[in-house]
Amino acid sequence: MCTAIALAAGSAAVSTVGGVMQAKAQHRAAQEAAARQNLINDLNYKKQLQISKIKDQEKGEAFSRQLAANAAARTTLYRQMALNNMERVRASIAAQQALKEKITESSFESQQALADRIKATGTLLASSQSGQSMLLSLMNAERELGFKDAQVNAALTDASTAYRFSEFGFDLDKYAADQSALARLPGTPVAQRASLRTIRMPEVSGPSGLSYTANIIGAIGGGLSAGTSAYSAAIDAGLPTGHGTPTR
Repeated sequence: MCTAIALAAGSAAVSTVGGVMQAKAQHRAAQEAAARQNLINDLNYKKQLQISKIKDQEKGEAFSRQLAANAAARTTLYRQMALNNMERVRASIAAQQALKEKITESSFESQQALADRIKATGTLLASSQSGQSMLLSLMNAERELGFKDAQVNAALTDASTAYRFSEFGFDLDKYAADQSALARLPGTPVAQRASLRTIRMPEVSGPSGLSYTANIIGAIGGGLSAGTSAYSAAIDAGLPTGHGTPTR
């Protein structure tokens, strides 16, 4: 026959066992969740470290390529400026040669004019002219020689002026060529900033032993409470207490 004590004991045992099993399951689940989260955090940390390392390596390689390209561009610039200077010297030498040839030509023309004057004077002196007629002829020869000298001097002046303007133009052309070469020079490369330091997530702590003990104690207390409630219900229902004397 079922007694109130037996019913209370059974109820308390079932409740306690169930509570203890549930506490163990919850404790184990909390431990596994913490371990799983720590594993995920560790994998993410290592992944971010690898990504940062690859990015920084790519930045370094890109900067090295930019430095090499800039050095090559500067070498090309210096060569182009040297060529510009050589062209300026060549043009100046050609202009100087042209001026020299003009001076030589004018010198020959002056010498020829002087020779013609001497020849004309000799011819007049050997002629039958005399007096005022000879004087006018000599003055006319002198005038023609003056015109010729003026033409030669004017040509030399024009040639010298043209040469000076040519030299100024050569300087302008060289300056324009140098500036054009400079405009094609890329800017100085700037190294990119390294990736920010990867932050490791703090370790997730699992359930403590104290909380597990508290849960076990709570399960036992729950079992006792369930046993007490079952005992009271059995007494109210008229079940014997188990000591041989019915309650009612």
